[in-house]
Amino acid sequence: MFTKKGSPLYLQLKDILLKDIKENYKAGEIIPAEPKLEEIYKVSRITIRKAIEELERENIVEKKQGRGTFVLEQKILYDANAIGSLTQRLSKQNHKLETKSIKFEIIEGEHFVKDLLLCKKLLCIKRLRLLNGIPFALMRNYMDYEKVPNIEKNFNIESLYTYLKDEYEIEFYNAQETVEAIAPTKKEAKDLNIKDSTPLLSLHRLSFDKENKPVEYSEVRIKADMYKHKIYLHNDNISNNPS
Repeated sequence: MFTKKGSPLYLQLKDILLKDIKENYKAGEIIPAEPKLEEIYKVSRITIRKAIEELERENIVEKKQGRGTFVLEQKILYDANAIGSLTQRLSKQNHKLETKSIKFEIIEGEHFVKDLLLCKKLLCIKRLRLLNGIPFALMRNYMDYEKVPNIEKNFNIESLYTYLKDEYEIEFYNAQETVEAIAPTKKEAKDLNIKDSTPLLSLHRLSFDKENKPVEYSEVRIKADMYKHKIYLHNDNISNNPS
């Protein structure tokens, strides 16, 4: 079960507990208490505690004083209140987002995004993204090809937004985004390994640079059972200068 060489014992135990949680527990269920885990795995209480702390840090479980350690819902939480790529945001939550397939398409005919970006030659980057090895999202990013020449030959990292900033000095400062629930097409269902009846969340975003000029449009289809959208609201009727 454990190896003498390699990672520390508590990290080995964390991986074992993580596998057990994914295979045998649902969100909201309680995993065995520390004394029981100590008995099962024949390791010290300190090792148990450090392994659980790692699972807490990765948002797998939550310890509640006097009640036990609960399995958390494994949906990705996306904070929609700040600019940032999906890759950048998920890496902060200790999730690995990677590209399974990528295709570049240059569009010279009519297309509604051309009107949004005010361009003549449109580039579309199509990607199938995996989250922790599981099909998660289908992404289409549209840009003015003249602003990103040869990107199809040189793009070689997971985060498109980071690459645009580093290689083309394109940075996003604000955006308009809409979210709606849709049914997948047969191809989308096949690519994401889901049933035709499984709902998707469809995100459409138009991003602007610091001069408030539109520079990128994206369409993202995400498996709804793996994702939560977080938005902050405020009361416009509350005056900042109460009388």
